[in-house]
Amino acid sequence: MVKQFRMILFGFLIFLNFSLKAADFIFQSSTDLNGDKVPEEVSLRNIGEITEFCLEISGKKIQGKFDEEPSDGFIIIDIDKYDKYKEIAVHTPGPSSDDEYFIYWYDGEAIHKTAHISRWPEFLGNGIVYVNGWVDFWQCRDKYVLNNSTRELERVPQFAYYVGVKATVKNSFPIFKDKELKEKVALLSKNSEIEILLCDMDYREWSDYIYLIKAKSKLIGWASNQDIYNNLEGLPLAD
Repeated sequence: MVKQFRMILFGFLIFLNFSLKAADFIFQSSTDLNGDKVPEEVSLRNIGEITEFCLEISGKKIQGKFDEEPSDGFIIIDIDKYDKYKEIAVHTPGPSSDDEYFIYWYDGEAIHKTAHISRWPEFLGNGIVYVNGWVDFWQCRDKYVLNNSTRELERVPQFAYYVGVKATVKNSFPIFKDKELKEKVALLSKNSEIEILLCDMDYREWSDYIYLIKAKSKLIGWASNQDIYNNLEGLPLAD
């Protein structure tokens, strides 16, 4: 019950945070985007199909298209405060606050795409962007770095994603030494508390995600996505 309350509170805070930031998104701005001390006139409008948009900067135009919902405006960001450029992040909240962004930069002659990212980014101002997302019962984090040559955001690969969620074993099941789930390390005891440490989900379908688990005995091993959902209880699952 306490975990469920925490998850409800966490979800409310995410929604509240988004609601507060929604007022920041605009459809027009006059801003110096390329460091020449001359402000560019920036405007955004939705066109054609409901999810299509047109971004215009000083007479130059570029079009984009979101997956499901129309844009509710853009925001001026500064991915790297040590270079002369500022970027424009065109935003849509998505169907269930699954935020989506197209990010652009302007060199004085043309508009270029920097990135297309989803969920909840944190722009640190040093060329690094953290993007947080929700995966069923845990929050993942990706790191992107601005390539100074291409001015594109490049994702930094990770060995696995940190999970850090505790749960109770409902039905006993094994954990394994290897990701192929062949060499058994231990059999998790019913009613014991375990901790899910990591998730390996790169280049895998959702049903093939595998999780690294720390048993009550402090042994660790891998388990399948199916075992996680079929044999554990107390996971803070999102609706």
